[in-house]
Formats: sequence, structure tokens, C-alpha cells
Amino acid sequence: MLKLIINTFNSMEEQIKKIMKYGIRFAVLVCFFAIAILITYTFNLSPDLYYIGLSVFKLGLFFIVEFIICALAINTIKKQTG
Repeated sequence: MLKLIINTFNSMEEQIKKIMKYGIRFAVLVCFFAIAILITYTFNLSPDLYYIGLSVFKLGLFFIVEFIICALAINTIKKQTG
């Protein structure tokens, strides 16, 4: 199963890999921003900061998953259409 996933990512077109790579980098930056908000929460103890930081962190993780799934879908569609 792991070999299938690795082969799928290796067989992607370079343009799709590039978009996925930059998208994942953006999502990781969003996660780091959320972690900074959560660290600020430990000093301020404001519940609003906690919920904002948690929501932004979830958003970053969602972006990572979304970029991976969309890249796989676009790659599959391009292979099927020729």
C-alpha cells in the first residue's frame, strides 16, 4: 500500500508536484502562525486566543489534506483524459 502511494506521487507531472509543494508550504506556515497564537494564549490566558489558534491550526491541517487530495485527483483526471 505504501509503495502504491509513493509510486503515485513519483508519477505525477512536475507542474502538479510544484503546486502541491507550494500549497503544503503555505499550509505549514498557517500551522506555525496558529502555534504562535497558541503560545500567546499561554501568556494571556484569553479563551478567544485559544479558540482562534485552534481554528487556524485546523484550517492549516485541512489545507494540507486538501492540496494532497486535489493533486491526486487532478493527476488522475489528466491521466484518464489523455
